[in-house]
Amino acid sequence: MGELDDFADQLERLTGDPLADAVRGHVRVVSASEPTGRARYQACNLDVVVEAAEIPPVTVSTEVVTTRKHWPRVGMILPARISVSDPTHMDVDWDALAR
Repeated sequence: MGELDDFADQLERLTGDPLADAVRGHVRVVSASEPTGRARYQACNLDVVVEAAEIPPVTVSTEVVTTRKHWPRVGMILPARISVSDPTHMDVDWDALAR
């Protein structure tokens, strides 16, 4: 890790950021709501399994607002940062839906 990464980690801990102890992992989509209507952006309700080397797998319900074109599908795996102390706190790379 570089000096800037060390500083960012220290700042997260000092400010009580719930992701201060986050590790790299991923989430696996196990259920996703279907889009409704014709609105361009809609909320998708998801159940994901949070997985990282330091954390036992746990299922978490979450939500993402996205387009029909980039709608999450069951089985997708997305990169995420996951809190070791509370895996329900996660920062999913939702931009990966568009890649």
